[in-house]
Amino acid sequence: MRKLWNILPPLMADNFGFIEMIRQTEGIGIIDDCGAYRLGRERRGGPDTRVCHTEINSDDVVTGTRQKVLDAFEKARMRYDVRFAFLSAGPCSAMIGTDLEEAAGQIAKESGIPVKALKLSGHKTYDEGIAETLCGMTELLCREQEPVENSVNLLGANTFDWQEKMPEQIRGWFEERGIRVIANLGGKEVVENIEKMPAASVNVVLTVSGLKAAEYLYRQYGTPYLAAAPFGERWCGQLMECIWEGKQMEPRVSYDGEADVLIVGEQLMANAVRETLNREYGIEGVQVATFYKLSKKLAAPGDVRIRDEEDAKKLLGNDRFRMIIADPLLRTMAPGQVKWVDLPHKVLSLYGETEKLPSLFGRGLNRWLEEKGEI
Repeated sequence: MRKLWNILPPLMADNFGFIEMIRQTEGIGIIDDCGAYRLGRERRGGPDTRVCHTEINSDDVVTGTRQKVLDAFEKARMRYDVRFAFLSAGPCSAMIGTDLEEAAGQIAKESGIPVKALKLSGHKTYDEGIAETLCGMTELLCREQEPVENSVNLLGANTFDWQEKMPEQIRGWFEERGIRVIANLGGKEVVENIEKMPAASVNVVLTVSGLKAAEYLYRQYGTPYLAAAPFGERWCGQLMECIWEGKQMEPRVSYDGEADVLIVGEQLMANAVRETLNREYGIEGVQVATFYKLSKKLAAPGDVRIRDEEDAKKLLGNDRFRMIIADPLLRTMAPGQVKWVDLPHKVLSLYGETEKLPSLFGRGLNRWLEEKGEI
């Protein structure tokens, strides 16, 4: 029974990532499923998600949900100013097999609004939902543009992996350094900026969920990309240098053999912490692990994906680690004598509250590590 979750909440589903991205835009989302998905803030009357559900029932197993999808779109269209729309299956409708691509085509033809069906089902994890939604936006909305020098698109910032205000603050952080931001895909963004994304000199992937959109933009428009969370003084210095000079990032492999420091979190954030530990504090032997997407091209040898609680217990319970940096929910799985540094990851709390991260941009990560007293 390896897939049972006894200590940790089940991994957050892709529909949550879909909703989080849609609510930042001028689009709408239709989830073909029986009920609304709500996180803590939405349950307390927080921001509108711009997502509607078809409210399918047991009869729809026989009759299908196609008409309910069309009706849900019309209902949402009356409520919102709609610039584009995405359709997604949910766990129930994924088993029925409604042809959402056909429904998207009909809606687009009749409404004149760009519409796309995404390959989501409620059975994957939140980062897959973010990745598919962001890539869907680039495929649906981007248009050929004249290039703009010294400009970037920011891909993948989100309030699940980062502190709540950081996805909005990231645009200003880059522009203060003389780099024009065409679009911040993942933060609040308007359609006009998304359409102009092919004008950027380079795409900066901020979380691994932005990688699929970057790869599409490279294939379609030839835009190069860099993958790095802008956390840590020297790591950010290298990122800025690579943007200005058109070079690639050069991560350091900080161990050759068994690691004695473990970081568990979103891959690019964890990579930035590792680079900072190594470059600025001389700490080697740092392994990265994640419950979610792990891109092999962005991983060091020995980095791993944690697939269930049994994996987590085995990894965190290994007494070779002298320090673990991870969400506090995981602490009970580690030996009592290990040095522990909390790295809160909101997706592990699901409906509850979690400790908030400070701003980690630039030297913010250094200050945070030093304040923890473990460096």
